[in-house]
Amino acid sequence: MKILEHFYLKTIYPLKIFGIDISITNLTLSMFGACVLFLVFFIFLAVKPKVKPNKRQIVVEFLVNFIKRYIVYNMMGKEEGDRWFLFIAGIFIFMLSNNLIGIIPGAYTPTSNPVVPLTMAIIVFLTVQISNLARNKLKGYIRTFAPTSVPSWMYIIVTPIEAISAIAKPFSLFVRLSANMLAGHTIIYVILELVIYFKNYFIAISSIPFVVIMSIFEVFVSVIQAYIFAVLSAMYIGEAVKPKH
Repeated sequence: MKILEHFYLKTIYPLKIFGIDISITNLTLSMFGACVLFLVFFIFLAVKPKVKPNKRQIVVEFLVNFIKRYIVYNMMGKEEGDRWFLFIAGIFIFMLSNNLIGIIPGAYTPTSNPVVPLTMAIIVFLTVQISNLARNKLKGYIRTFAPTSVPSWMYIIVTPIEAISAIAKPFSLFVRLSANMLAGHTIIYVILELVIYFKNYFIAISSIPFVVIMSIFEVFVSVIQAYIFAVLSAMYIGEAVKPKH
């Protein structure tokens, strides 16, 4: 049984530029498709905004307020939150759209491929380090890894630990997201493969409720994982621009 065939990268249109392979794959199509679908969806909801919002506009305003109040402001405060709102909102919506696109039959799940969450984790890591350096200057940046509250003779122990922690934070974002999305979709495809393998009406009928339940659960997991990624990103950036030590 080719249970994991859904997660294989398949080249749709081979393309090379100056010897660099930039072929369009099923991952590429699903990732851009997810972003386009969400963009069209939000444009449809937010078109012709009114002072007294209609039902469509309420959905957009609810999402914006949710991201701003319960993710950005909670982790960064209002002042920093207003500066970083668009960045964090972009992360949340990008992750959410790429998590949910895999629910559509035949579509690839971009965030189940380690490359996508790892790339986003690296972007967050670089943002944290650059923001820390820009806000706190070189001395303050170094103090992030050698806090003043620790005796100087312990720096030889504390500094490597702080450096490893700085790297481990974005790495945990990548592992958590890709593992959860891969696991959930694998379970669904295992159930579907059993139907194909046994070719039994009883198994086919009895598996339908499990697939439906797992699909609903996957929607829930997709939202939660996007939320966690955005919350932790906001928290790490907030710690960088306002270090505690």
